[in-house]
Amino acid sequence: MNIRHHFPIEGMTCANCVKHIEKALKQLPGISQLEINLEKHEALIEYDSSALTYETMASALKEAGYSMGQSRD
Repeated sequence: MNIRHHFPIEGMTCANCVKHIEKALKQLPGISQLEINLEKHEALIEYDSSALTYETMASALKEAGYSMGQSRD
C-alpha cells in the first residue's frame, strides 16, 4: 500500500545536500515519489509501506549524514 508523508530533514543546508539525500533515498526499494524541499527542510516521500519502513529510510539518511524526523502528516 502506497502512503505519502512529509518528513523533516535535519542537516540539509544546500543544493548539494539535496542531491545526497535523493541519492540515499532513491536506492531504497518501494519509493515511488520523492520531492526534497531545501527551504522547508523536508522531504515528501510516497512509498510502499509493505516494502519499506520509516526506520529503513531514517537509517539510510543517517548513513548519508542527515537526520529524518517523524512524519508531519
